[in-house]
Amino acid sequence: MTKAWPSPVVHSLPDQVAQAILQRIATGELLPGHRLPSQRDLAQSMGVGLAVIREAVQRLGALNIVEATHGSGTVVRPFRWIPLIYDPSLFLMAVQHIGVRDLWEARKLLEGQIVRLAAERATAANLTAMRAVLARANPLPGDYDTSQALNREFHLALAEAGQNKVLEDLVATLLDVRFADTAHHFTRETCRRTWAAHEAIYRAVAAHDVRAAERAIQDHFEIGPIALQAIEARSRAVMTASRRSQRRRA
Repeated sequence: MTKAWPSPVVHSLPDQVAQAILQRIATGELLPGHRLPSQRDLAQSMGVGLAVIREAVQRLGALNIVEATHGSGTVVRPFRWIPLIYDPSLFLMAVQHIGVRDLWEARKLLEGQIVRLAAERATAANLTAMRAVLARANPLPGDYDTSQALNREFHLALAEAGQNKVLEDLVATLLDVRFADTAHHFTRETCRRTWAAHEAIYRAVAAHDVRAAERAIQDHFEIGPIALQAIEARSRAVMTASRRSQRRRA
């Protein structure tokens, strides 16, 4: 007999407190080097027990977001994105602190190496998997979410063709980062160009042509730079407005 699955539970109080602190960090109200209010003050202002605050701070400490030292209180640490990116609830913080441009460049560098390896190492099964995703994208996806889901599948299939598990895991993490504003830049023309680029990548990998694969991935990452600039500009504007609001309250 199959063991019953446990029932879902709501977020615990420590989880909610940790999220409240993270929100302040994500919006720039708390910056690296800033000291949190004392745990007693936090408990009073949030209306929770001191034990709840301690557990929340311990969780944030485990993620290297804050550092609690005896006699110095709890300080926000310099941002490091890797521990956060694996928790979807913390994507906002990662995006605000890194920016779209840094993530895009990281993907470009990683996939530049991946496509070279794929052109050298792709098996028949790898090519079949990539071709299957392309077939599902024809006719072109009619909306952003469908296109993005297929895009993720294609790039994961490409990464698998590189036969390097570390690179595969790294790019999978970057592919999981979602930016809400990008949906506003989805057009039929952008979609057409994106999937034409995917087709070119597939053909180069299938031909085991490393140089053609490098050109194809380069062309792919040239699609949409204006949209990326607009998204990043909006992100900076949100951060600036938040900091101005913080200064006015002070």
